[in-house]
Amino acid sequence: MTEQSPKNQSQSGSDSETENNLPELLKELTKARNNKRKKELLEDLLQIVEEDEGDDRNELVKLGLKPILDIASLGDLTIEAMTPEDLCSAEIPLLRTQALQIIEMLCEDGINHVSIIEQGAAPILFRFVFYGKPNPERSSAIGALFFLSENAVVREELLSVIRAFEGDWKKVIANILEDYVTTEERDWFIGILKFLEYLPTPGMVKPGKAYYNNLEDFPFVKALEEKFPLIKEEFLALKQNYLVAWPEKYLCEKGWDVFGLFAFQNKIENNCAVCPETTKILESIPGMVTCMFSCLQPKTHIKPHVGYYQYSEKILRCHLGVVVPPGCALKVNGTVRSWEEGKCFIFDDTFMHEAWNRSKVMRVVLMIDFMFDRNEQRMTPERVLSAEEDTALISKDLLDTLNSMGTIKNVKERPNALGYVPKIQT
Repeated sequence: MTEQSPKNQSQSGSDSETENNLPELLKELTKARNNKRKKELLEDLLQIVEEDEGDDRNELVKLGLKPILDIASLGDLTIEAMTPEDLCSAEIPLLRTQALQIIEMLCEDGINHVSIIEQGAAPILFRFVFYGKPNPERSSAIGALFFLSENAVVREELLSVIRAFEGDWKKVIANILEDYVTTEERDWFIGILKFLEYLPTPGMVKPGKAYYNNLEDFPFVKALEEKFPLIKEEFLALKQNYLVAWPEKYLCEKGWDVFGLFAFQNKIENNCAVCPETTKILESIPGMVTCMFSCLQPKTHIKPHVGYYQYSEKILRCHLGVVVPPGCALKVNGTVRSWEEGKCFIFDDTFMHEAWNRSKVMRVVLMIDFMFDRNEQRMTPERVLSAEEDTALISKDLLDTLNSMGTIKNVKERPNALGYVPKIQT
């Protein structure tokens, strides 16, 4: 009787049964000694991750990638360049290629990057970059590293792996750029070099004033910093339920939450009512347009982006650090800055910027947009945005979410936004 994989033993086709078979597939893959059997099991896993972009992929990462990574680590890489047809007759390279294809597809989902790195994928992937030949194995490894390097939370880990390898990194770069399987592989590798800052990134840095360092030109900053203990106290009193996920998932799939107070010059009455002292301070800022507590959960990255057309051209953005663990930073126009609790900095969000939290604690800033005339280099307290400009090119999902921030539903008592009872020092 032909041995069947756990997946093929129950062909009901339901997603739940497929997901429930993942532990069995991984368990059998760990025990398998026959390469033919390993190939069958990897094919089943590959089919699952190809057909699913959510729960099954997350479940697979959560269960543990060791049996897949172990296969990707098999053998040496002295084999010459091979076509997909050649691989069919070479057992170990074929198994490695299947394993690497699975890892590559799992890396497409940004929410799993930290776990994939923690499970030891980076050295295995870079092994193919340093020592691999131009073949499908190396292409999949480079594809996985491209998706990982997009995420600022894990970039330092990737750089440390590169430094740990024995080999001439510059020579590796030159070899891959000269000898690649597909133009997609080459473009992915160039992307890795740009994300890790081995190559300049056109469009990421441009001439102009990204940070406004002379805070004396903005008198409200001093008042904000003086009132910081009250602002922090009001934030810490909020319940977790009050935070709203930022809707633009293309910037951050999960982990960026906000508590809005003002949205495009519209006061969010119910939210302001639970932060009265913070609201009073904000209302004293000339030309204040939008304000919210912006919360970045642990191991979270907001991808590089610029502000909204027409809106951002007429404002500057102020960040007041409220809860700032180590390992958090903002990068604007190529310059990285870390927040400090109780301190402000001001930047122009028409420049490319990204943010990350590499710590195990939520980072919180009070984000304030205020009107600013770039030609006259001064704050403009009068309203200069028309109703049409308020919503110009801003997504409907974003506006709906901002509008919904004004409704705090009755909820049961839960821990505050940081999950503990705060001790405030005044």
